[in-house]
Amino acid sequence: MITFDSDRSETGSRGRGVALRGLVVAVGAALLLAGCGNSGGPASSAPVASAPPAASAPAASAPVAVPTAAPASATSVQAAADQAKAKLSGMSVNDLLSAARNAYAQHRLVAPAGDNAMEYYEAVLAKDPKNQVAKDALRETFPFGVPDVEKAISQNDFAEANRQIDVLSKADPTNYTLTLLRSKLDAQQKLQARQQQAAQQKAQRATELAAAQQAAAVKAAAEKEAAARLAAQQAAQQTAAAKTAPPPKPAVAAAQPKPQGVTHGAEVVQMASAEYPVQAARDGTSGYVVVQFTVSASGAVSDVHVVDSRPRRTFDSAAMGAIKHSKFSPAMKDGQPVEAVLRRRIDFKLK
Repeated sequence: MITFDSDRSETGSRGRGVALRGLVVAVGAALLLAGCGNSGGPASSAPVASAPPAASAPAASAPVAVPTAAPASATSVQAAADQAKAKLSGMSVNDLLSAARNAYAQHRLVAPAGDNAMEYYEAVLAKDPKNQVAKDALRETFPFGVPDVEKAISQNDFAEANRQIDVLSKADPTNYTLTLLRSKLDAQQKLQARQQQAAQQKAQRATELAAAQQAAAVKAAAEKEAAARLAAQQAAQQTAAAKTAPPPKPAVAAAQPKPQGVTHGAEVVQMASAEYPVQAARDGTSGYVVVQFTVSASGAVSDVHVVDSRPRRTFDSAAMGAIKHSKFSPAMKDGQPVEAVLRRRIDFKLK
């Protein structure tokens, strides 16, 4: 663990030694980050010692309290930043370095405003631009402050995220990570705007639907009331007409129609199977025959003849034979059997 010395009265050779040690720590931290791929980093890799300051160093002044429970507005964040800037400008270099060490040990890297390690180190450089301790610490602390910015973005605390990005940009304005953070912030802001717009549209649609339902209910109630009034008027008119109308004449008994028997066509009682011609079966020929015939009042079949067939004459005899050997019940008209002419189509297909 490296402890940064804030004593500016040391010799030039000791200052060069501190700078060299800072460079070694920076290279080591870069290798560690490249190996583990973690921007958070363990506390032991911190560029600032977490041990309390030396007895000769003045104690750090009380931090500025900034609410972080909920996203703050840009105005409140700016006011807190201005207050923090005024407070930091009144602290000495030793006070700032001591406060930076304490803030780093408590993982206050970029927040809250005015009470974080990076702002303390930046305040040191504002007072002492050549302070190598602050330069090295800012460079090495930069990657560890990035997750805090990402957290503020994910929580839609955009004003605070902007402030933290500004803090990082003062430490390393050309770092490409700043471009990535600003892109994430812009994307999250646009996402929140779309979500808010969708919520507003949903609320507007709900309001319009409620208004339409209320209007429909009012219209239905009015129609129901009008129908009730009309029904009452019609009932009153009917009552008045019944009182003034002459008594009805006795109705003449209507002649009762004679009951009628059952009427239906001739029906098949038992259909005989058609015998498949041998030659057609050998040739694999299939077809059909339409047969017309007469069913007498006694159910007998007569006048059997072919109306249509395909192929011609191949299945005619077989079809007429099947009809002649079938049994039919006669047609009925008013309960009496009558003669009827029927047509049947018989299909011939090889299974």
